Amino acid sequence: MAKTVGIFGLSGEGKTTSTVVNPDGKYDFSKEGYKGMNPESHFIINCDRKELPFPGNWWNTKAGNYASTVDYDSIIKCLDHCAKNDKIKSVAIDTLNSYLTFKEFNDRKKMTFDQWKDMALDIVELINLCNTKLRPEQIAYLFGHVELITDVNGDEKKVLATTGKKLKKIFPESLLPIVLFSKVEGGFDGDNTHYFETKAAKSTAKTPIGMFNDFLIPNSLKLVDDTIRKYYSI
Repeated sequence: MAKTVGIFGLSGEGKTTSTVVNPDGKYDFSKEGYKGMNPESHFIINCDRKELPFPGNWWNTKAGNYASTVDYDSIIKCLDHCAKNDKIKSVAIDTLNSYLTFKEFNDRKKMTFDQWKDMALDIVELINLCNTKLRPEQIAYLFGHVELITDVNGDEKKVLATTGKKLKKIFPESLLPIVLFSKVEGGFDGDNTHYFETKAAKSTAKTPIGMFNDFLIPNSLKLVDDTIRKYYSI
């Protein structure tokens, strides 16, 4: 079974950019200084269908490490490709929300209860396919946006933003062993510092016991990837 990780936060909080952030939280796009995710082993499924927010054009269709799609069947084909390619060690679906939004937009004239149900089942099935279709040494990163809900105790909590009421009953986070939330600390003139939260703080964040010692870590996907691989010895 592959490892599947949720990385959730508001737009602009550094989720996608975390792909190229070094483990120390800094950027360095020089050949000598770059220590982010390796384009040769990390596959990106771009459901947002917008330009990636970093230079280099390291991820593209010609290189065989990138696809831009919101089609469910195409996403499945990408996962099949990743599972069969020994060079690929990780895959990111960025974002789950765009997949839901585009599906709702395309089907807006024919939406029925059954189709709302299908949307919920698609997200659950995507998580299940990442768990089972990918190889045991592979890691799937599911990016998503957040919303505030009120829990049973009357407290506000950040959760993955979803479309329709069905996913409010399922809560996709419950199917993920690792969930990180983005956090931004404001600086002068927009010089902000970006982090990932590793534990719940009015959110559904969670990580296995002892995986991360700190509540806040740099928003580096490479740091997360290295830590997970060390923890599970993969």
